[in-house]
Amino acid sequence: MPRVAYLTNVPAPYRERMHEIISEQKLFLYTVIYCTQLEPNRKWKLKLGDYEKKILKETSNTFFHNNLNVWKLLNKLNPNVLIITGFKPTMLYGVAWCLMNRKKIVVYNDGTFESERRFSFIQKLIRKITFSFTSAFVAPGKGTFDLYRSYGITDDKMFRSCLCIDNSRFVHTDIKTREFHIMFSGQITDRKMPMFFVEVAKGLKNTISNLKVLIVGDGDKRSEMLHELEKSNIDFTFTGFLDQETLPAYYSKTKLFLFPTLNDPWGIVVNEACASGTPVLTCQNAGAADDLVIHGLNGYILPLEVDIWVTNATLLLDNQMLLKSFSSSAIDVVKSFNHNQAANGIAEAVTFSLKKNKL
Repeated sequence: MPRVAYLTNVPAPYRERMHEIISEQKLFLYTVIYCTQLEPNRKWKLKLGDYEKKILKETSNTFFHNNLNVWKLLNKLNPNVLIITGFKPTMLYGVAWCLMNRKKIVVYNDGTFESERRFSFIQKLIRKITFSFTSAFVAPGKGTFDLYRSYGITDDKMFRSCLCIDNSRFVHTDIKTREFHIMFSGQITDRKMPMFFVEVAKGLKNTISNLKVLIVGDGDKRSEMLHELEKSNIDFTFTGFLDQETLPAYYSKTKLFLFPTLNDPWGIVVNEACASGTPVLTCQNAGAADDLVIHGLNGYILPLEVDIWVTNATLLLDNQMLLKSFSSSAIDVVKSFNHNQAANGIAEAVTFSLKKNKL
């Protein structure tokens, strides 16, 4: 039976069940290699799934992931196929190992054409060189497919493995009776545009006198965000960071989820909102736009202009029938974003890769 190694940064709550399913399928021997246990900005507390896994010991707690020990581990495992999920040094050592040992490479990338458009010449060159030796390409959605095509990758080599959550853990309550009008969830950092969210809240307060706002998360912009909400006399509830067990109940407390961002290759919070039947307002900088958020069906994809967000949020909040329709559609659309699909996409890419001629 062929052996496959999946080399990635850290364990993540939205990938554990996918790894279990791939292992249970027994199409190949499957090992997940983690560069480290946890990255500095992650507060996840999760029980790792039931599958074979190896965690490399890094000398420092960083995002850089530069560990030559992966070479020794790959020698021991001797996989027929190596799946890499990024281009950090540890993963590039894996690519070099494959080339020296005539093994197949599969690339899983969640970057999009938009999120990588301004990458440096060196970053793009690394991808171009790696892609020239890659047998199959895996993507969570359209944005990454467009990225691959920009490097000349043909569609027959591309496979979809969605980013997903356990949809069944999220509760759907009657959208009309929910306590909060709008919600922010995520790291409260510049990239997530918390002050843009505040400006939209200010605009909504002009038309909704009893506006109630829910803030979930934490980050270096927390004080500034909360101070501005207080100064504007906006009624808000701040929960701080919530773990994966507590979080699901909060999405079902709000009528709209606002997800402005400067750059998000996907945005797993969108899955969480949709699974709760909460319509989403977002922008083209989110990878989930046009894949999970369908404009005019379960949310809106808008330019980052406060007035436009206020107008569209007001449209939904003032129209109960439209809001309910968007809520139902959110649940319907997210059903296809599940761990079985994610696992099957990986398996299809590996099978395709194994069928190709050896290097």
